[in-house]
Amino acid sequence: MSTYAFALLAAFASALCNGTTAVLQKVSADKEKSVSTLDVRLLFRLFQDKPYSIGILLDLLGWVFTLIAVHYLPLFLVAAVIASGVIVTALIERLFRHQKIRFRSYMAILIIVVGLVLLAVASSSQKVRPISDVVRYSILLVPIPIAILGYVLARSKRYKVTIVLGILSGVAFSGTSIVGRIFKFSKPLWHTVYSPLVFSIIASGILGLLLFSIALQRAKATVINASMLTSQTILPATIGIIFFGDVARNGMWYLVVVGILLALIGVTFLALGQETNN
Repeated sequence: MSTYAFALLAAFASALCNGTTAVLQKVSADKEKSVSTLDVRLLFRLFQDKPYSIGILLDLLGWVFTLIAVHYLPLFLVAAVIASGVIVTALIERLFRHQKIRFRSYMAILIIVVGLVLLAVASSSQKVRPISDVVRYSILLVPIPIAILGYVLARSKRYKVTIVLGILSGVAFSGTSIVGRIFKFSKPLWHTVYSPLVFSIIASGILGLLLFSIALQRAKATVINASMLTSQTILPATIGIIFFGDVARNGMWYLVVVGILLALIGVTFLALGQETNN
């Protein structure tokens, strides 16, 4: 198996993990009293519930797959593939939670798949180019403004704000894939633990989990997962192209643009289709 095929398979494995995790975490989030602030204690309570704990294990497994994928594939492809996890979420909710899926939702899934195929055609295996210290440390500090904005937004329980919380969780989760793109293991290996990048990954992951869990308490898993995956697709793709040197195969940028747009349109339609079934 080629490096490209292996990395692409890892990206789809991450999407499967993330899509399943959203439903498991939704089951646990529904059992807890809805919070109105960025309360870290919510995570401690959720960790005690079996479905949520299983979801965390899948999250960690998904992160490992993502780390493998982003080292060999452009971020615009990895992010879009992971966004397809919303399909997994919708199907699981349909089969096990008896949520209806309308015909237009199936069409949205088809649109996402077409977008992913175009992105796969336009991408190839590649490595990240060196980045400046300014960019590196800017990425490390991103969790701070996200936490501040999340703290303010969590006080409101309006549906639109809930969607924004889902989007914000995607921005936080983006930090794990973006940092993973530039992450390098130190020699000896245990020195890696002291890397600021490790702390940034942990901070982004915890913050993303908290924001995602709060949003899950207030809306359906498919809707929140779609909101999260939208920002988790756009941000890494943009940063990868601007700062990391991600390029399209043979200059086929038109396929990249169309592929990302189709994936995002499909994710949005799928979320709206689920919202009408509330």
